Amino acid sequence: MFIESLNLSHFRNFKEVAISPDRHINLITGSNGSGKTSLLEAIYLLGFGRSFRPGGFRQLINEHTDQFTIFCRTANHSIGVRRTTSGDQTLRLDNANATKMSEVARLVPVQLLTPESVDILLEGPSLRRQFLDWGVFHVEHSFYKNWVSYTQILKQRNSLLKQYLASATQDKYWLEQLAYYGELISVSRENYLKELSDYIQELAKSFLSNVTIEVRLKKGWDSTQSLFSALESHTEKDKKYGFTSVGPHKADIKILADGVDVKHRLSRGQLKTLVSALKLAQGKHFQSVKGESCVYLVDDLTSELDADNQRLFCQQLEKLNAQVFVTAITGKQLSDKFQKSPKMFHVEHGAINE
Repeated sequence: MFIESLNLSHFRNFKEVAISPDRHINLITGSNGSGKTSLLEAIYLLGFGRSFRPGGFRQLINEHTDQFTIFCRTANHSIGVRRTTSGDQTLRLDNANATKMSEVARLVPVQLLTPESVDILLEGPSLRRQFLDWGVFHVEHSFYKNWVSYTQILKQRNSLLKQYLASATQDKYWLEQLAYYGELISVSRENYLKELSDYIQELAKSFLSNVTIEVRLKKGWDSTQSLFSALESHTEKDKKYGFTSVGPHKADIKILADGVDVKHRLSRGQLKTLVSALKLAQGKHFQSVKGESCVYLVDDLTSELDADNQRLFCQQLEKLNAQVFVTAITGKQLSDKFQKSPKMFHVEHGAINE
C-alpha cells in the first residue's frame, strides 16, 4: 500500500498542507517542535483511529478552528477522517460515508517506530497484545468480529459481577459465550505468532547475531485447561473482585533472549534494536500474506539505533519495498543510510516544503 497524496486541514499546527510522497523513502526534516512528528501522527490516525501521543483528540485540532480533516489517496482508495471539538467523527471511504474505523484501518496498514516503542518489551502485557493483535487483525478478517463480540460479552459479565446480579444460570451462559469467542481469538493469535516467530528469529539474527530470540504466547489462562474450565474455576474469585480474571484479554507474549526475559538479558540499546526487528518482522510477514507492504512511520531513528544498526534497519526497509516516512532534524543525519536517495520534505512554521 502506498499513499499517493496526503492533505491535512487544521491538524495540530498545520493549517492547510498537501504533499505527494514518494512511493518509497520520505525523509521529513525540521527543528524540534516544528511538526515532523505530527505528520507521522496524521498517517497513524488513518491506520488506527487514534493518536500514538498522549492527550485527547481535542489537542489534535488547531486552536483556531473546531475540526481537523485528514485525507489521503492510495492507488485504489480515497480515505478521509474528520473530528470536531464536540467529538463527532466522520469517516469517508471512496467518496461515501463509512461507519466503522476498522473499515478504514484495514486499508492503511501502518507500522510505527518511535523512542517509546521499546516499551513493548519493558512495560506490561497490554502493549504486547496490541503488537500481536495488529498482525492478526490485518491477516485474518474474522479476528476483529470475534474480538468485538468477546469484549462486549466481557463488559456485560463484569458489569453483572460488580453488581452481584448474575445468577448461576446467567453466569454459565456468559461463560459459555466468553469461552466460545475467547478460544477463537486465542487460536488466531497462536497461528499468527507461530508464523511470525520465523520472521522474528531471522531478522533478530541480523541485528543481534550472538543472541537467540524466542517468542511464546501466554494465552491468559492455564493452557492445560479449556477456557470454559478456567473461567468456571475462577468464578468465586471473579465474584469477589468484580471482574473476569482469565481469558484472552489477559494474554501476553513472552519474548526471550537465550531463554531469559529480554528485559533482564539485553541492554537498552539491544532492546531498541530488537524492537526494530519485531516491526520489520511484522511487515515482512504481512507482505508475504497480503502481497503488499505496510507504511512505516519512523520517528527520530538517530536516537533509537547506533549508526551501523540505522544503516541495517534502513536497508531492510528498502528490501521490503515499503513506503517509509522517517523524521530527522537534518537530512544529513539519515540520507546516506539509504541506498536510494530519499524524497525530502522540510517542516517549518506549520508548512511542509519539498
